[in-house]
Amino acid sequence: MDSSLLADPWIAAQVDAAVAPYVGRLSPGDIAWMREQLAEVLSRDPRATRLLRDAHPREPDQSGERLTPGAPGSGATPAGSGGRAKAG
Repeated sequence: MDSSLLADPWIAAQVDAAVAPYVGRLSPGDIAWMREQLAEVLSRDPRATRLLRDAHPREPDQSGERLTPGAPGSGATPAGSGGRAKAG
């Protein structure tokens, strides 16, 4: 099993949600086995890997910078201008 896959908190949460209906109905060993099998499929099956990559949230921008519409040099246009500047 690719244990690094379950090290990702988002992926681990998805796997936990998938096995949640069986918690309390199956033994802890069976639940652990199910988690391992899901991680194995997600890491080895090309279609599952592609679906996981597409569903995984993108990394947020951690810069702290925000674009302010209409600010000099922002490249953003003021609200309501439709993205077009007047020719002058």
